[in-house]
Amino acid sequence: MKAMIKTMTETIHLRYIGVIPQSEYLEYGFRVEDKDKDPRLVVMMIDSGYFKKNELMFQEAPDLCYQKLLADLRSETAEMPVNPRLAVTASDIAHYRERHPIGKSPRPRNRNLTH
Repeated sequence: MKAMIKTMTETIHLRYIGVIPQSEYLEYGFRVEDKDKDPRLVVMMIDSGYFKKNELMFQEAPDLCYQKLLADLRSETAEMPVNPRLAVTASDIAHYRERHPIGKSPRPRNRNLTH
């Protein structure tokens, strides 16, 4: 994933760099490149319990983190910069779920792969 974000004063490039599993949570890393600033790393953490309770699927986690970080960067100011380590909360997951509901596919899949 890669995005170019336009804030009120500048353009920011955001790149997803990967996931690092930890014992109790997963870390999702992002590289943020601001014009006239050194690149910085932002790590978003999701507690493993959210996956175990089926509140979030592993496939959704990078996008959830990406969308949350995009929103945080849009509202970032010099006085209130984005923290380099952010925890994803139940509220963040609920907000993501409102925009990305889990649903069944509208058409059935053919499980018979041999013809």
